Amino acid sequence: MAMGNSRWNRSTVAQAGAFVVLSTVLLTASFLGIVALVTGAVNGLNTRLPFYVLSMAIAFVGAIITFEEEFRGGTQILQLSVIGAIATFVFVTLGGEGVAYLVENPEQVVASHLLFYILAAGLIGTGIGYWAVQHWAELTQRNTEL
Repeated sequence: MAMGNSRWNRSTVAQAGAFVVLSTVLLTASFLGIVALVTGAVNGLNTRLPFYVLSMAIAFVGAIITFEEEFRGGTQILQLSVIGAIATFVFVTLGGEGVAYLVENPEQVVASHLLFYILAAGLIGTGIGYWAVQHWAELTQRNTEL
């Protein structure tokens, strides 16, 4: 891939790389959190829950402030902020439980190669998410040619 005449320059590649790494780590931790919650292998969720709720509240207020500049309708701002807060709560909770599971059971996660499968799932999820963001307009417009 020639990088000279395309939209891919060093800055863009660095940003894309940072996005891929961050997104993959977050998704991997979240998927590991699902495993932890389903198997009941992590203790102390009730001690971490206040942190998860606080993270949700911070995301809610941050979204309201951010969306106030982007959108005019108060209802739309509130709806998007609630959706963002719920998504934050889910990802922070699952990610936090995934990290707790990894810390409490490192030998079980690494020895079973579970981490590699979940890392692969996180990377695939990152690719799908990136594609969905890049093609959002195509996905949301109605196909009138049928």
